[in-house]
Order: sequence, then C-alpha cells, then structure tokens
Amino acid sequence: MNDDAGIDPYLIPGANVLRNKVNAHSGQALAAAENDLVNARYSKLSIMPLAAEGTVRQLRWIHHFLFQDVYEWAGRIRTIDMSKGGGSVFQPLQLFITGVQYAEATLRDDHMLQGLDRGRFIERLSINFDNFNTLHPFREGNGRTQRVFWTLIARDAGWGLDWSQVSKRENDIASFIAHENVDYSRLEAMFDKIVQPLPPEQDRRLLPAIGFKPGGHDDSATPNVYQALSDSEYGQQRQRCS
Repeated sequence: MNDDAGIDPYLIPGANVLRNKVNAHSGQALAAAENDLVNARYSKLSIMPLAAEGTVRQLRWIHHFLFQDVYEWAGRIRTIDMSKGGGSVFQPLQLFITGVQYAEATLRDDHMLQGLDRGRFIERLSINFDNFNTLHPFREGNGRTQRVFWTLIARDAGWGLDWSQVSKRENDIASFIAHENVDYSRLEAMFDKIVQPLPPEQDRRLLPAIGFKPGGHDDSATPNVYQALSDSEYGQQRQRCS
C-alpha cells in the first residue's frame, strides 16, 4: 500500500490538475494543449509503417509517442492504484505483472485475432479489449493509446475499426460494464458498429482517425482517480484476479 495514502503524486500541489510540461494550471487549459499536441503527434504516427505486437511494451511506446510533449511520465507505467467513474480499481500494482502476463498470453493464444470471421473476431476482440483496459497502465491517456493499439491489431487481422461510429460515452459505458460485471455484451454491440472489412486497395501502413463520434465528452470529463488500497482490499483484489 502507498505510504502517502490520499496524496496523488501526479497532481500539481493544491490543484486537481496533472503535472504537465506545458505549464497549464487549469483542467481546461491542459485539455486544450493536450488535444492539440497529441493530435499533432498522431498525424505523424498514423503514417508510420507499424506492425501490431500485442504487448504492453508496444502500448508504452504508443503512449510515449502521443503524450511526450505533455507529460514527463509519458510511456511509463503508473505508480498509483486508481479507478474511474466510481467503479472498482483497475489492475492493482501488486498484481500488475500477473495482469500483463494474462492479457498478453490471452491475445497471443488467440493468434492476435487473425483468421477469424467477423462474429468471432468481435467476440474475442471484446474480451481482449477488456483485459488490456483493466490494466489501465497509465495515469491518463489510456483510451487514445488503446485505440491506436487495437486499430493496429484489427488492421493486421484484416479488419478496420471506425471509431467515429460511436461516442466516447458509449465506449465508456461498455468498458465500465465489462470491467465491473465481466459482461461483454455492450462491448460486442459497440464493436459490431465499428468493425468493417479493410478495402483491398487500402494502404495498410496508414492508420485511420481514432476520434469518436462528435458530441461525446472527452477524456477529461471522467478522469482517473487515485485510490489507495488497504491490505485487506488488496486481498479482495487478489481473489478477484485469481
């Protein structure tokens, strides 16, 4: 358990704003700068000839590339336990390596989702998506990083993901239900809207936009929250993850 329970080391002292490299001292200013800088980085990343690896190592690389202009800790695994939207804690740090091994092994055993028909692809994508989302490796920016990650996975498996067909709220609700209840039905319904075959003529080196349908709230609307766990709570989480 963190000895400094109740203190989130990622925040500017006395403010509910993440420490940042752009000298922003309000959530609104940080969100605006982050949006511009991350979008600029994504425009460069989207034309790189990347292959899907299906590992947390690649997640870290993507996160660093996208957020390197905003946060000193870009690409680094979070050092605190946290939750979001009043839900249960994401993968506890004491169990993080176990969670990584499970998520990577499951995706590897699923052959990186390759060779599946559309229905089976959506089913296994939903389960694997929840596994990696439960890890939530970074203090912020997990959503955008994962959308790049899964778009790469899908592309190399012969499918496209059109995130603009769903709102961020729809994604958040589906992810929340899967994480809390091990119920993938909402994720499957969401992916059913956005999974499409890749046109034969499409340049597979190029990644499409990862933005949601206009009108959905952005990442800052439902922030991750620091959550210190007691030894007994760690025990409960250990049982849940076993």
